[in-house]
Amino acid sequence: MGFSFANLRLAPLALVVLLVGATQPPTTVSIHGTHPKVGFTFVPAIATWNGYQPTAALAELLHKLHPDLVRIPIYWDSVAPSSGSLDFGEVDALLATVTASNAHHPAHPTQVILVAGVRNLAWPEVHLPTWVGTGTTLDLAQITASSSYVAYLEETFQHYATSPLLYAWQVENEPLDSTNDQLGDIALGGTTVAGELGLLKRIDPFHRAIVTTYNSASLGLDMQATSGLSWLYELLPGPKPAGHPKPALLLGDVLGLDVYVDTPSTPLADASVTERIGWKAVSLAYWADQALQEGKELWITEMQGSTWNGEAGFSPEDLMESAHQYSGTGASVVLLWGVEDWLIAPNWMEAGQAAFQTLRN
Repeated sequence: MGFSFANLRLAPLALVVLLVGATQPPTTVSIHGTHPKVGFTFVPAIATWNGYQPTAALAELLHKLHPDLVRIPIYWDSVAPSSGSLDFGEVDALLATVTASNAHHPAHPTQVILVAGVRNLAWPEVHLPTWVGTGTTLDLAQITASSSYVAYLEETFQHYATSPLLYAWQVENEPLDSTNDQLGDIALGGTTVAGELGLLKRIDPFHRAIVTTYNSASLGLDMQATSGLSWLYELLPGPKPAGHPKPALLLGDVLGLDVYVDTPSTPLADASVTERIGWKAVSLAYWADQALQEGKELWITEMQGSTWNGEAGFSPEDLMESAHQYSGTGASVVLLWGVEDWLIAPNWMEAGQAAFQTLRN
């Protein structure tokens, strides 16, 4: 009798256990002694929502945290007032703020990671100028192939490629992932991302390019996604893998993982924040080793540093526990997300400063 999906539904439990065991995560992971560069992502809109003028907020964060790196978005809709012109004034002002801070702290200068792309940091994930017509459906493949979009990328890369502050580029944000229920499928796909990376390298062959994604709650799920039996795991009940760490690793010079342990998609009834932090630490060590085998690095591009949209569940103590557990995973860079909220919450700022020291030491 031939194999069928109906047969699979009736498969003995022993068979399912055997198949699941085929991709169990390692029982031990490497502990790395690397001291990562530590910094944060700065989203001007979040600073504004908290009542700050962006450059003032950034200046205060630089003064209080002394980061090695700051990740700054270059939104297409912010720099392109019309289809025929680009104005980098807002981004230049933020970089001037970093330069001024460095002048006061020459022994510990800060560099920047710049994010270019239509998929960019923070809500609504896709950042389009108002003059871009989308019709009834959002066709990102058509938009990213347009001459106006390519010009935005080209001029952005040219404008900042020689900046002494530049540490690395990020091309798009979570481009392989479709994470927006309102906009539909917003994944760009590997071919589009590879084309944009090629454009960047022709203009700036010297700085590394990060491709970001997220991963599953546990390493076991990540390994299911890369298993030859991945099709089978899709048919079985239970949690499913998330994100695209392996494809993202192969595309970029650096794999950037966005790491959250308390979100609407991670119900705490299933596992506590502390448990999830431990799971993430194991998976980060694994992906750091995978990156090393490819001659690349793993960066934590978003380490949860605040509550998700103000909802209770993630605490300052969880922030410090995350820093403790992630510090030895082999990530070469760790960027905190949510630091703008620390400006209006002294207890979070104190925890954040402690987390910075833990990650560095």
